Formats: sequence, structure tokens, C-alpha cells
Amino acid sequence: MESNEELPRDLIPLADAAARLGVSKDTVRRMIRRGDLPGYRVGLRMIRVSAADVRRAARPLGGEAT
Repeated sequence: MESNEELPRDLIPLADAAARLGVSKDTVRRMIRRGDLPGYRVGLRMIRVSAADVRRAARPLGGEAT
């Protein structure tokens, strides 16, 4: 499968994203499905997310952390 879109270099497995966010892999999949977290299909079955996107998704509510 070819794509003109270049993939981010910091792609991580869903399990790693889930651990960083303190949620389950199913929750990460739901976040991707809802559009809250961009997901990237790598190969036929693997889905990865950008570590930078995971950091953005983990930002504290109400602004910056103190």
C-alpha cells in the first residue's frame, strides 16, 4: 500500500500510548475512532500513534501544569 503522506517518525504501539495515558488499549482505539487522537495504519493490521499526539492528549485540564 502506497501513500503520499509521510508518517511521523515518533510512532508508538497502542499499548505504549495506553500506558502513557493511564488507560486501556481499547480506550486508545476509541480515542482514534472519535478523532481525539490521530492513528496511523502501518502494514495490514498494525495501528500506531504519534508520541507527540499522545503528549498533547495527556495535557492537564484547565491549562498548564504547575
